[in-house]
Amino acid sequence: DEETAPVVKRIFELYASGTSPKNIADILNAEGISSPGKLAYERLGHKGRPNEMRLWCEISIRFMLNNIMYIGHLPMLQETTISYKNHKRQAKDRSEWVITYNNHEPIISQELWDKVHERMKSIAQGRKTRSGFVHPLSGFLVCADCGSKLKMSGHANHTKTEYLYHFNCGLHLRYGKTLCFSHYIPAKDLEEIVLGDIREMAQKIVLDEKSIREEFIRQNAELADKTIKAIQKDLQAKRKRTEELSRLIQLAYEDRLKGKMPEDICIAFIQKYSDEQKKLETEIAESETKLSETTNTIQSADEFIRNVKKYLEAPELTREMCYELLDRVVVGGLPKITGKERTIEIVYKVDIMSVLRHKLK
Repeated sequence: DEETAPVVKRIFELYASGTSPKNIADILNAEGISSPGKLAYERLGHKGRPNEMRLWCEISIRFMLNNIMYIGHLPMLQETTISYKNHKRQAKDRSEWVITYNNHEPIISQELWDKVHERMKSIAQGRKTRSGFVHPLSGFLVCADCGSKLKMSGHANHTKTEYLYHFNCGLHLRYGKTLCFSHYIPAKDLEEIVLGDIREMAQKIVLDEKSIREEFIRQNAELADKTIKAIQKDLQAKRKRTEELSRLIQLAYEDRLKGKMPEDICIAFIQKYSDEQKKLETEIAESETKLSETTNTIQSADEFIRNVKKYLEAPELTREMCYELLDRVVVGGLPKITGKERTIEIVYKVDIMSVLRHKLK
């Protein structure tokens, strides 16, 4: 649909840049952009609750962000009936869908889709303030001593002209010093540290991108090769066992039909084999995902380098920047409490920093 395709793409881009589904809905409503319900009403004359169905809402946005049709795939058999007597429709589990891949021209690129769904899985969803503000680092900060998330709070300055935010260990804020001690740090200090580190890394990459990329790939290729072989060996064994279980289930059925096996024993065997088979299928899917991630090392490195270079002269830290580059930021305790220098460890999604440290030596 040429009319709605730009809206769909914009929704994905807004979410990928850190805008929440609720805020996306508010933006579209404020701009008077027709919702799916309103379009259906205008085009097909569908009746319903006009005042509600014609507005964007958070649920609609979330549904669209998970709709694989936008990347060119066609899902089928998504619903079934409760029974042959009860024809009420109910949704099937996603694993039971029949999907035709690359069925039509996609609206959304695979890269944008992956970015959106990486954000969905991210530990760093972030908390809003009452005014709707989400700090760029909210959800990324971790206490170095207890592992809990750092929580943000704030207060107005003495002239009431600016609101000052700071972070502290969530466990300490909730239970006091019984379980963990204060890790208080002004938000501005953290922003400067993280932004400075990103700029410095970007500068080093720009000056020597080719050799940094080659060294990263060389280091990871050795590790990836060992990992891939181990995963492939494990997958081969599990697939073989899955095939064997299918054969055993078939034999149990045949023995029951021939009267060679009592019904209760047959059911027990089939249940046992089926349970093991389901467990193996889950493990196989997890291993295949891990294998895919391991083989995508070069692609991940190239994308990370592209993202870092964008922020060579970034004036400020943004939510989008954090989503693209950061895995977490580990914040150490105050020197007056720990008796040692405070540490701030920035962990990136791709460990380019290990290559940079190696080159500096």
